[in-house]
Amino acid sequence: METDVVTIDGPTSSGKNSVGFLLAQKLGYQYIDSGSIYRAGCILILKNNISLQDLEKVVNIFKNLQIEINGQRFFANGEDATNHLHDPEVTKIVSAVSAIRQVREATKIIQYQLVNTHNTVMTGRDIGSEIFPSARHQFYLTADVKIRAQRRFQQLVAKDPATKFEDVLKSMEERDLGDSTREVSPLRIPEGATVIDNSSLSVEATVEEMLKHIHAQN
Repeated sequence: METDVVTIDGPTSSGKNSVGFLLAQKLGYQYIDSGSIYRAGCILILKNNISLQDLEKVVNIFKNLQIEINGQRFFANGEDATNHLHDPEVTKIVSAVSAIRQVREATKIIQYQLVNTHNTVMTGRDIGSEIFPSARHQFYLTADVKIRAQRRFQQLVAKDPATKFEDVLKSMEERDLGDSTREVSPLRIPEGATVIDNSSLSVEATVEEMLKHIHAQN
């Protein structure tokens, strides 16, 4: 039997992870944040002191990457990587690494393998547009950039009180521009996707909106 995939794309801090996780719980599906796959590879790149200029070694990390998901725990090559996925060093290089064509091709194979046996909600930046373009339920989450920056700022300032909102906003605007203009798998609204602006919606309200669309299409 063919598995069902619900795709959720959108820019940074549009609520994809929180929404995707809750939606998966409501549907009884597994949840996969595709960004965590790239981040897991970055952890191994850093651990092995691999230069980003050494393309062959960087790509090989992803070609040999074994990902397992157990509830909310994320395992890379048998090791629990969950608590290190958002380390600053990882965040610093993930955008550059995920823009490498061969890395995205290797990651695509991992994504296909992960949904092979389980109904899945998967979030990312090219899931509906590139990875599962024929998925029946496709969503694109967005929100005003200042609201997204405020969400991110609240996360960061809790860890580092010296964090400045202006820096977070500037960084987010740069990331948006990079994601939407990059040559490989740019961030875009998948054809036929349901667009939800959750600037003023809670996670729960966003999920309810998505469930309405899913039930209407089933």
